[in-house]
Amino acid sequence: MNMDSVKAAVEAAISTNDFKGELAKVGFDRFQSLEIKKGVKSGIDIYVYADIDYNSAQMKSIRLGLEEGLDSKFYANPAYTYMQMEEIKLAIIEQADMELICNPAYDYTVMREIRLAEGYHYDVREYINKGCSGEAIKQLRIADKDGIDLSFYVNDGYDDYQLKELRIGLQSCVDVTKYMGHEFNAEQMKQIRLGLEEKVDVEQYAMPGFSSAQMEQIRLGLKDGEDVTTYSDPFIDAAQMKQMRTGNKDDSALENIVLDDLQSNEILLGLAAGLDVSVYADPCYSYQQMEQIRLGLEAGSDVSALLDNNLSWEEMKRIRMGV
Repeated sequence: MNMDSVKAAVEAAISTNDFKGELAKVGFDRFQSLEIKKGVKSGIDIYVYADIDYNSAQMKSIRLGLEEGLDSKFYANPAYTYMQMEEIKLAIIEQADMELICNPAYDYTVMREIRLAEGYHYDVREYINKGCSGEAIKQLRIADKDGIDLSFYVNDGYDDYQLKELRIGLQSCVDVTKYMGHEFNAEQMKQIRLGLEEKVDVEQYAMPGFSSAQMEQIRLGLKDGEDVTTYSDPFIDAAQMKQMRTGNKDDSALENIVLDDLQSNEILLGLAAGLDVSVYADPCYSYQQMEQIRLGLEAGSDVSALLDNNLSWEEMKRIRMGV
């Protein structure tokens, strides 16, 4: 970008107080122009970021950094996203290793973990070099603070959310071997972990065939000392399990219907909110459509216009929001 033309446009904008109009002539949009105007007003060197290669969010981050007196050479780079810039600025303030953190290839969550790990001298470079995500490194960092080594689980290929459940289980001193099978997703792991913490017989539901929502209903039944054998069946969806567990025989909305796990979850959310779920407890609605009807009911709106299952969920949302 021609800096001379930018400078001329800025001078004209200052002279006429028409930043939006003058800066548009050299390609800046209104939000970029606003950041330049704010920089002029605060007396910083706007030419550090007065470049159309920066979007307005990046401009804002650079402007705020300059206003705080932070050296822009570390973060004023179009290759960095707004969130990466924010992490780099925090690293400057905390006097972190800038050579290690300043890499556009690192997601901002990885940058954050580098910064936080340095606070107590935990070396994360091994895991960065392995390509671990910021969330995975976070779990390693938190575990290390408590003297727990998660490296085995990282090397064994558990995902970020599974690592979190394994970490919490190890911290709680439960038998994580009960749920460390890769076939369990993180939500299933959570329900087994909670059961172990509550000292219920998790063997009754620690099977991959149960969804996490089904596991939750069985766990809650066991926690209450109930005989769960009547509904601990993977062919019974979670919403029906809840009806059987709570003994709510008056609500016929859930009888003889077959829902998938996501649809069941929308029914459970409605029941938890005290809604009349019979309005949408119908497998003809997708879970996204159910969600829109549920949100309408929660807002106390008339949802009759949403009850046409031929409407897409996006159309339902527009109707619900009055757009």
